[in-house]
Amino acid sequence: MINRREFLKGLGLSTLSLLTAPSLWANTLTTVAGNRRILILIELKGGNDGLNTLIPYTSSAYYNARPNIAISRSKILTLSAQLGLNPVLQTLMPAWNEGQLAWVQGVGCETENRSHFEAIEVWDTARTDIQGINDGWIAQAFKKHTLAGIAIDSNLGPLYGNNVSALTIANPQNFAQSGSKIASFKSASSTNKSLQHILNIQSQINMLSSTLAEYLKDIPAAKEVFPTGSFGQSLNSVYMLIASGLNVPAYKISLENFDTHTNHNLRQQPLLATLAQGITSMRTNLKHIGMWNEVVIMTYSEFGRRLKENASKGTDHGSASVQLVTGGKVKGGFYGQYPSLLDLDERGDLIYTTDFRDVYSIIRNNWWNLGELQTGNLAFV
Repeated sequence: MINRREFLKGLGLSTLSLLTAPSLWANTLTTVAGNRRILILIELKGGNDGLNTLIPYTSSAYYNARPNIAISRSKILTLSAQLGLNPVLQTLMPAWNEGQLAWVQGVGCETENRSHFEAIEVWDTARTDIQGINDGWIAQAFKKHTLAGIAIDSNLGPLYGNNVSALTIANPQNFAQSGSKIASFKSASSTNKSLQHILNIQSQINMLSSTLAEYLKDIPAAKEVFPTGSFGQSLNSVYMLIASGLNVPAYKISLENFDTHTNHNLRQQPLLATLAQGITSMRTNLKHIGMWNEVVIMTYSEFGRRLKENASKGTDHGSASVQLVTGGKVKGGFYGQYPSLLDLDERGDLIYTTDFRDVYSIIRNNWWNLGELQTGNLAFV
């Protein structure tokens, strides 16, 4: 006897919620590319340190609090008279110089949570009163969409919803070839109600996988190779799906190991370099096929890090941080206010200046056109 979890695992899916009618899948796949509004979410798992990402290099408080891990002023990539980038983010500079890279500063909320598991649930659901399982903020925005999003080799997070279609897949090509894998289940006992429910959606999965297989045949090869490792593979999968013409509002991928309690720079800098190179490769490849204007890439993390370094040349769980946003239609620059490094909370953490839900509102209303146009100092699209 096979259960639903085993079935989905065999198909290459970790989650499959509310599959809809085959005709709707076809509509999703046949929408002509060119007018899509796609969001690529990159979760920086573990809590990325915003202070060593977008650096307040004129602040003596920054250097006093971090005698071992502060980035030398001579190495910083200057963006303004007060702020600059970690030098490992060099590959992002062309996007900045062309006005397509935005930095949202001081992002957090009034109920900062230092638990990895609870904090990321807050970010995923846009709810600070987390109790039980809640729909993700993207699922809330696309309750009636055919396919609201795809998470690549990652949990659904903001795509999760009880009544929303969303997929978690490891590799698009493997998924496209996977429909036939469930054919043998037809002979199973008809008394198993759970299995019968699965068999009832078999034709839908077959349609999606077979149609996607046709689309993937004609994808232009990536002009620039993505980074090695799982993050680069995830980016390549997203590129393939976008290039295929699939009309999906959101993709989610992850880059792990930002929980830098020890040897902060030795751990964070390679991750930031990988992030920058991956985003740059995606930008190059989508520009090459004329689809860069259809995409916004945005990073997020469950929390930032403490201002003061610890005894292990690391950083502990903090609060407010920065978010990177880039895309062909992004209006580059600084958004929000950088938090004070002198006025800290009772734990010695930065006090947020930008509510993370306001960032989501810009995506929902200005990018996806799902509400009244948002103006003000956060309108990066």
